[in-house]
Amino acid sequence: MLTKVKTATLEGVEGTLVTVETDLRRGMPYFTVVGLADTTIKEACSRIKPAIMNSGFSFPDERVTVNLAPAGRPKEGSHFDLPIAVGLLMLGRDTELIDDTAFLGELSLDGRLNRIRGALPLVMCLRKKGVKKIILPSGNADEAAVLEDVEILPAENLQQVAGHIIGIKSLDIYNRKKKYEINDWDIDFNQVVGQESVKRAVVIGAAGNHGLLLMGGPGCGKTMIAKRIPTIMPELTYEEMLEITGVYSVAGLLTEDIQVVTRRPFRNPHHTITIAGLLGGGTRPKPGEMSLAHRGVLFLDELGEFDSGVIDAMRQPTEEGIIRLARNNREVVFPSDVMLVAAANPCKCGYLWDDKRLCTCSSRQIDDHTRKLSGPFSDRIDMHIKMFPVDKAVVADDTYRQKAMSSEEMRLQVKNAVKIQKERYKGTPYSSNGSLDEKGIEEFCGLDATCRQIVSAAYDRLCLSMRACSRIIKVARTIADLDDKKQIQQEHITEALMYRISDAGKNGEGL
Repeated sequence: MLTKVKTATLEGVEGTLVTVETDLRRGMPYFTVVGLADTTIKEACSRIKPAIMNSGFSFPDERVTVNLAPAGRPKEGSHFDLPIAVGLLMLGRDTELIDDTAFLGELSLDGRLNRIRGALPLVMCLRKKGVKKIILPSGNADEAAVLEDVEILPAENLQQVAGHIIGIKSLDIYNRKKKYEINDWDIDFNQVVGQESVKRAVVIGAAGNHGLLLMGGPGCGKTMIAKRIPTIMPELTYEEMLEITGVYSVAGLLTEDIQVVTRRPFRNPHHTITIAGLLGGGTRPKPGEMSLAHRGVLFLDELGEFDSGVIDAMRQPTEEGIIRLARNNREVVFPSDVMLVAAANPCKCGYLWDDKRLCTCSSRQIDDHTRKLSGPFSDRIDMHIKMFPVDKAVVADDTYRQKAMSSEEMRLQVKNAVKIQKERYKGTPYSSNGSLDEKGIEEFCGLDATCRQIVSAAYDRLCLSMRACSRIIKVARTIADLDDKKQIQQEHITEALMYRISDAGKNGEGL
């Protein structure tokens, strides 16, 4: 007797359709799983047998072979418990009843279905393969129901699943009780007193998805500003919501209270983080901080304190928007399309630019600190912003507070610029000005003779790299979009040059 049951497995956040083939033959009682199954799946018999028996069914007292096809792909995860159990229960029955259904779920010894990790990307894979009905644990129903064109059939235990497939009592299709509510932010840019020029730079960065390096002494507002950047970014689209929720599902960070990520993430890893913690890793690869910040903000506070190996490891993912991990002759891919925001002090003690406090760093310490911040990684950050402490007149005068630009005002500017970019890049591989490569810059960022001359002069005077020049042009394109101008003009280039202030350090000015 043979049964076939559909399920899926994950590699990173990408799923693969798997057919669980269960064969029963006469012989000594024996249970074996083949098809590159991991330890969790091979231990399934120890959970499935008591679960079946405690649910009121009999377990075959003969030779059982379970094959996970395709046999050449590694399989992992406790969610194989349910499809294997269903395959055993359907032996000798008409399997056409479940041809259009897939099964996901981990079994307890008493037959209850436990919540699984990675439910959404698994369901997305099954949907892509044409499966429209999916039975899974009730604890994953809200998460999987984000997909509006799939029938989600949640179950509490194996008895309910068995009753559904043999026609005793059908499972109800799950409908979300509420839509994806997005509550108001409890932080706002109007809480940031002063630093209006920095807010302008933040608007540009958010509008074009440009990375920011905020450089200034302790207490000037770097962290406060960085935390508020998600409040001005556009609301997540449906597809972006699926992407982020899928990553968090694989990482095991979704809870019964929060099963759908509705806001752009903000991740702030400590400077002691390892490469694996940042990029992801492990024998069963999990997403790192860069992937958890996908479509949101990755904030690197105290950039100069991060290990140089960790910083170097971020170069390629920052450029490509994806992370590739090699594992056992296979490649696992995680998304990492982030807005990178870094903060750093101008020197080790932080008071190099402070008129009121004395810098205690030696020339050598300042040079070492500067060298670490002006390396290849920071050259890949589009905008370098120099920050100073807020003037006492601003702190004392309430009118400055009343005039402070709010997140709503900034978000409106960002929204208009993003709309322009979406129309411009429709049908192209680009999603924003920050994603442009050299070919895209050539096509969409044409400069007149005057603008080219300004860039050429800056390249020579500020000792810029060609990469830095390209990034200046992309920032200028975003500034032009904010001004609703089709052509990049002189004032857009000159403003963009202001945001590469750290490169002047090679001539002894600033950093």
